[in-house]
Amino acid sequence: MEFLSFLANPWFVISWYAVGFACAVWVVLDEYSVNTNVPTALKWAWPVIVLFFSVIGLAFYLWSCRPPDIAQLEGEEAERRFKQYAGSTMKKVTGSVIHCVGGDGLGIMTAMVIARLVRMAFWQEFWFEYVVGFLFGWFIFQYKAMRMMADGPLTALWMAGRAEFFSMMTVMAGMGLVMGYVTPRLVGQQPSAATVAFWGFGALGLFAGYLATYPMNLWLVKIGWKHGTVHEGS
Repeated sequence: MEFLSFLANPWFVISWYAVGFACAVWVVLDEYSVNTNVPTALKWAWPVIVLFFSVIGLAFYLWSCRPPDIAQLEGEEAERRFKQYAGSTMKKVTGSVIHCVGGDGLGIMTAMVIARLVRMAFWQEFWFEYVVGFLFGWFIFQYKAMRMMADGPLTALWMAGRAEFFSMMTVMAGMGLVMGYVTPRLVGQQPSAATVAFWGFGALGLFAGYLATYPMNLWLVKIGWKHGTVHEGS
């Protein structure tokens, strides 16, 4: 476990987020000026993911969501190329996971900052993060993804909540493992939001959630409850 102590090292954490911020800015510019066929929910989620996952997040974006020749294409040709590039099962599942963890992660980290400020106990904080992450994911990212698939807003809300329920369980399983087991053994207590350890282990927790929810999202894509990256209804 000691090998993860670099996540409390200011030089590593500050560098990680500085690179992540620069990459997230590039992704935003790319999504809105070059790779414009990225579905809206993913356009919101990718910068969040890249900020926290830094170069790993950028690698995921380039591999799963950005055709290398997209800058040379326009209009319908660019749209066809994007759909062809992002159309494999694993890339659709990756897109599903990205807008899941992007929405959930934004809510979880927001709740974590608040929880540490008011000094919640571990399980109070865990369930507070669960609820806030669920609401962020449901009403912002999942709803937006489902709106183009559903006949109306109520149907979209139901479909989004159904997908979010199963996704969020697995995201928080990964996050809870880091919060409850890894972090206390390396820094002795849950770090406050004013420390680099908070942000270092927060990023690790979200990545653990990413890995934990991947099989769940694979199942959700296969049964048609989620659709991934290929179109606006993904």
